[in-house]
Amino acid sequence: MRRLPLPRRIETALEDSGNLRYLCPISSMEIVRKWRTGRLPCPDPATWLDSALEGVEVLPITEPVARQAAMWEWEHKDPADRLIAATARLHGIELWHTDTVLQKLAGFPQRYFKAVAL
Repeated sequence: MRRLPLPRRIETALEDSGNLRYLCPISSMEIVRKWRTGRLPCPDPATWLDSALEGVEVLPITEPVARQAAMWEWEHKDPADRLIAATARLHGIELWHTDTVLQKLAGFPQRYFKAVAL
């Protein structure tokens, strides 16, 4: 399976079976969208996702998550980013990401990592 390059400390944390891993399901949509536009170099996103999601708990987008995402006083309009941040906030999960826009939003636990070039 081809993996995206990640900062070494994220790779180390992901390899540690003692760490719990969660995903907002909207992230799957974003991965497929990136593949469709040629920004994700994999032959088949469905197979890639199936493999990548092993050991990951996919958290539901519930009504409270959707409400938090919509009501947040934040100028960023991307509903996917809003849902991802709201999921982290309402579940009390630290969101690890490389998104410079999400980095500017306060009110949820997060850890920003500088993106590694493909």
